[in-house]
Amino acid sequence: MTEVYRRLREVLPPGTRSELPFGPDAKRAAAWIDALPRVDAVATRRALLGALEALASSPGPSGGARREIADLLRPVVLEVVISTLRQYAGKPLPLAGELAALPGELAQLHLRLAHAYRLAAADLCAPSGSLPWLRGGQVAEAVQRAVHHYAEAMLVAWRVYADPPNEAWRGLHRSARFAVARELDRRAVSDPLAPGQAALHRRYLQVLLMDVVDPRAFSQAEQDQLWTLCGDFAARTPLRDAPTATAVGVADDADEGPGGKAPPRQHLDLVAFAAAVEADLAARAAEEGTGSAGQSAGSSRLPLGTDALRKLRRAFSQAAARQFTRLDGGHAVETVFGLSGLHFQASGERDFDAFARQVLGDQLDQTRRADWAAGSGEVQVRSTRVPATVVDQSLGGYRIRWAQDAALRMRVGEVIGIHVGDADEPADWMLGILRWLRYETDGEVMAGVELVSRSVAPVAMLGMAGAVRAPLRALELRPPYGGDDWLYLAGQRIPQGETLRLGREQEVADRLLDRRPEDRVRDLRLLQTLGDYFLYRYAPAPVAPN
Repeated sequence: MTEVYRRLREVLPPGTRSELPFGPDAKRAAAWIDALPRVDAVATRRALLGALEALASSPGPSGGARREIADLLRPVVLEVVISTLRQYAGKPLPLAGELAALPGELAQLHLRLAHAYRLAAADLCAPSGSLPWLRGGQVAEAVQRAVHHYAEAMLVAWRVYADPPNEAWRGLHRSARFAVARELDRRAVSDPLAPGQAALHRRYLQVLLMDVVDPRAFSQAEQDQLWTLCGDFAARTPLRDAPTATAVGVADDADEGPGGKAPPRQHLDLVAFAAAVEADLAARAAEEGTGSAGQSAGSSRLPLGTDALRKLRRAFSQAAARQFTRLDGGHAVETVFGLSGLHFQASGERDFDAFARQVLGDQLDQTRRADWAAGSGEVQVRSTRVPATVVDQSLGGYRIRWAQDAALRMRVGEVIGIHVGDADEPADWMLGILRWLRYETDGEVMAGVELVSRSVAPVAMLGMAGAVRAPLRALELRPPYGGDDWLYLAGQRIPQGETLRLGREQEVADRLLDRRPEDRVRDLRLLQTLGDYFLYRYAPAPVAPN
């Protein structure tokens, strides 16, 4: 018996054992399915979960019986999945009440069905693990469907920013390794319930790529586009035996995706995908520079927005960094969300109205004040501090965990302020961007935060052009890479070339930051769009030597 076959036929998790609610043959399985209480969706879903757990662990079915039973259960499972998805589609995350358990149950339906098909493929093989005479196609179909449902289990979890279910990765790796060993991975297999499906090899690579780019850093709509894009690039993404500078490790038999802690067996080369993203971003930047954005967009353009492409670029650059040791955390921090909330906290818990009047003074004439009072479009937010715990950290940012809180609403791309220190210490805030979210089964929330600046000072910006406009809330930042540049985060676009008056509290600024620009700046350059916010760069003119 070969090692790949021994792993294929092993029950996951090891030691799991459950009895089928019907006899181990297709006829009695069909009768049980006909008797399901279809009008009671919850009872039907729970009954299917129990039956699939038994099918994926029971030694009872022999020969092709397990495969026949799985084929009978599969249409019902897919019907239940579709109807259950409708119950929480479009609901705010994290899901609350009875809805909270639904994604986990759907992921388990796919997972247990995948386990059952994997064991069915093993049942059909000879005791030595070799393919049966004239039945290799049946083995190929079973292992292909196993891979399909392992992938679906992960997609369900990623869509609600959760971890894939336990043993999904291990089952996927084992199915793919066996298919490669028996030369089934590139065989075309028809599936009437999932038509147009790619060969097993490409499906496996598609899942690996999806994990590398971290789907939890993208919106649900972007995840759909990203899944298709990963499928397109699977054919151009080889698994190599030797490591390269552009590859990320893939373990042999571990319950983790690429770039995990287990020693890699192969290496997923990302160079083609990463190069395409860079080329597309460069083309879009050139179009924006010439004012021809969209005019030269052809079939080679990737079907993602520019912000999503930047996330992809970041994911590729961080793929190798996953394998480096991070510093342990464990210390408490205070957090606040959104530009308005962080400005409120960094300014000593003052409304922007009061802050702007103090720092701009006479610059706010009565006309401007009247216009402002009529409504500038900005929401006055008194944001509260939310306690959190740092899980670990690196030079680029933090992994942070929040306790369960039904009122806690976060989204990828949101601005987050982080305050480290005691409550009675000066509120020196750092600024980061939420890059990915993960909702834990215990209700806690985990997030990856990219650090934008370790020093934040609140400012009020006032345009000096003739048009009367309200002052603009912004944050003055020192970039993490140092140098003489300054960064400004605003919630609105700033007209290019306009001279701006900066209102700031000098005492706070002197304490937080080093020498800064004068109170009038010009030629702020848009550096990056961060979701709903705009990050500008200002490079002061060099000071002539004495």
